[in-house]
Amino acid sequence: MDNEYDKDLEQRIRFVARHYREGSLDADKAWRKFASERAISRKVSLRRYWFGAAAVVLMLVGLGTWFTVERNAPDWVAITTAPGQTKDIYLPDSTLVALAGDSWVRYDAKRYDKERRAVEMNGKAFFQVTRNEARPFSVRTSQTEVTVLGTSFQIDEKPTVTEVNVVTGKVSFTAGVEKENVILTAGMSARYSSENKEITVTEEDDVNKLAWRTGQLRFKETPLDKVIEDLSDYYQVEITNQAKNEGVKLTATFNDLPLEDILQVVNQTLDVRLVSTSKK
Repeated sequence: MDNEYDKDLEQRIRFVARHYREGSLDADKAWRKFASERAISRKVSLRRYWFGAAAVVLMLVGLGTWFTVERNAPDWVAITTAPGQTKDIYLPDSTLVALAGDSWVRYDAKRYDKERRAVEMNGKAFFQVTRNEARPFSVRTSQTEVTVLGTSFQIDEKPTVTEVNVVTGKVSFTAGVEKENVILTAGMSARYSSENKEITVTEEDDVNKLAWRTGQLRFKETPLDKVIEDLSDYYQVEITNQAKNEGVKLTATFNDLPLEDILQVVNQTLDVRLVSTSKK
């Protein structure tokens, strides 16, 4: 029985192979004939069906890609200050950020204190960081990065120089393309120059670096050039000495006084002629 079936099948195959011509079979036409003989309704051709299915697949892939990108996109929270304005901000982990004038800071609300504790900034800001050894805190500027566990410090970013002043604790300061790194402790400062491409460390505590926040300027046997620098930075003006005195030093404390009053005291005390010329 099986032998007869095999012989019959072989004859059929030989017949098809002998009479078949490539391109002579129209699948769509054959389907329509088959369907009409059996009262089968077919509204969509095979080709249109597959085009439609492919479109649906592409749409699903596109939606999946969009959802993945959207889910991973940062949700930035940004805080800015106008020139002369200061502002205190508390991050989700209770870390304090005090912004000086004309500055900004931002963080990714989706990931902050979940995957990491990282912020970006420009300008000048003081940070009092809540300690969390499992998630170190980091601050990025355009060319530097500061990483800490829990401490307080200030970052001051200018066009060509970024400076870090550590008030308490310990910080890691990294800068430049070469990722030069230094460790700073309380009372230490470091400056990175984008022109020289190097970090300079200072171990002297500069008490007036936080004057913009405390409202107090303190000088103890301070050279006149440093007095002028601190006053210019605090009041955001250009100050020059028109008396050309050299070698004089100032010892004084000023608590949130107008610049004109301070200049009058310094001029009379040191017999100099300090004049504010213009805003920085």
